[in-house]
Amino acid sequence: MACENFLYKLEGGSTVHTQFLTQDLADEIHLAIAPIFVGDSKAPRFVNDGVFPGGTAHRMKVAEVKSVGDVVLIRYLPKHSSGDSTS
Repeated sequence: MACENFLYKLEGGSTVHTQFLTQDLADEIHLAIAPIFVGDSKAPRFVNDGVFPGGTAHRMKVAEVKSVGDVVLIRYLPKHSSGDSTS
């Protein structure tokens, strides 16, 4: 049986991010960091509370960084991807 690769792009809020990351369903993370500060502790976060596979020991590696104006785009991959044996 042939193995097919699929690419899905997921955009959402903290609930969707938390659901996918706690179920270990993300192979890649793209973050956009902009110099905007929200001084509200109730403001939405990237993820909500959850149990994430590997906990704090499960780190990702930076695969790419781009600057677009005053925004920085960062692409992260799991350390075990692309033959990286440092996971």
